[in-house]
Amino acid sequence: MDLVIFLKTVPAVLGIAGLLTYFMRTRAPVSDVDLVNVVQNVRNTFVLLGCAALIALSAWLIYRPAPPDHHPAIPGEHSPLDSQPS
Repeated sequence: MDLVIFLKTVPAVLGIAGLLTYFMRTRAPVSDVDLVNVVQNVRNTFVLLGCAALIALSAWLIYRPAPPDHHPAIPGEHSPLDSQPS
C-alpha cells in the first residue's frame, strides 16, 4: 500500500472508530439537573460532528485532484513552474 493513500485514510478510520465507540457505549442515566443534560447533548453533538468531519476530510483527500506541481511533465516539455526569467 502506498504511504500517501494510507495517510489519506487515517482520518476516516479514526472517524469510524469514534462512531462505533459512540454507538456501542452504555447509555448514562438521564440526570435530574437540566444543565447536565444540556452539556451532555452538546458534547454528543460535537462528537458526532467531529467523527463525520474526519470521514469527510478523508474522502476529500482521496478524491481531490492532484495539485499542479505533482503532475509529471511530459518528456521534452518544461513545466510552467520552472519558468526562468529572460
